[in-house]
Amino acid sequence: MALGPIIALVMQPYGRNSSYVPASYVKWLEMAGARVVPAPYHATDAEADAIFENTNGALWSGGEGKVPPVARRLYSRAAKAFASGDVYPIWGTCDGFEWMMQIAAEDTGVLTGGFASENISLPLEFSDAASSSALLAEARSMRAGADGQSIYDALASLPLTLNNHVQGVTPERFAASAPLARAFTVLAENDDLKGARFVSLVEGKGLPFWASQFHPEKNIFEQGVALPSGVAYEAIQHTRQAVAVSQYFANFFVDQCRASRHTYSSAEEAWRDSFYTRTTSTIMNPGFVQVYFEHQHAKERSPQPAVRGQ
Repeated sequence: MALGPIIALVMQPYGRNSSYVPASYVKWLEMAGARVVPAPYHATDAEADAIFENTNGALWSGGEGKVPPVARRLYSRAAKAFASGDVYPIWGTCDGFEWMMQIAAEDTGVLTGGFASENISLPLEFSDAASSSALLAEARSMRAGADGQSIYDALASLPLTLNNHVQGVTPERFAASAPLARAFTVLAENDDLKGARFVSLVEGKGLPFWASQFHPEKNIFEQGVALPSGVAYEAIQHTRQAVAVSQYFANFFVDQCRASRHTYSSAEEAWRDSFYTRTTSTIMNPGFVQVYFEHQHAKERSPQPAVRGQ
């Protein structure tokens, strides 16, 4: 009887030497059968190499941090390994999406700022390439709700993808970057509140890489409310269809990680590193219902104001 794959979750910076990550990312992966270990934002190359050897894939979380060396190292090692038949999938969400675009483009200037796309849920506007993508291959045959609507049609017609970003990649800049266009296929785009166009979903060309500018994990696991009113803090859909598409993306990615043969040297070490041995904090609620911290004690920090865009 096999255990689920172990996925490294690249965290966001919190102070000079610490990292944090919303627990929703951990839950999202665990929901699909994975085990999850932290990859600290400030990890050294040696630590990144150990993470790569021990884990079966990586998720890059949302936030506001610049591209960390650990993300660059995992991307490079995964790309080189895949050429020799060694599978190491990577998914980037929001800021993680932006990291992936910058690394693939070999240019941090590929990003455009000023998008009016904070705290809005949108339907995806699929490209022609979406119908033949690996990511969406089963989306037309799987139901999102009792009415028989498919995952694909629900994504295309309902506001199910929560966006929280002011930076992004325009279709024009994507097309103008030869390295980026060689590395990824655009599966979907969206317009912000002012009509500015941004790329919202991509798939690697010949590499097991995927990234979404939106947050699939929030549909299920972020239900923060402003107190004392009890009003929802963010415009996140929690309908049956929203939950179904979140589960779809998680199941797809974790399934890709099952193809990886990387492994820890011992079960004890894997358990020690896992999020199972860590405790959540509500210090960032309602922006994030629960968060994990690495290399620090959250309770020793003063509560920080909740910030959108992560």
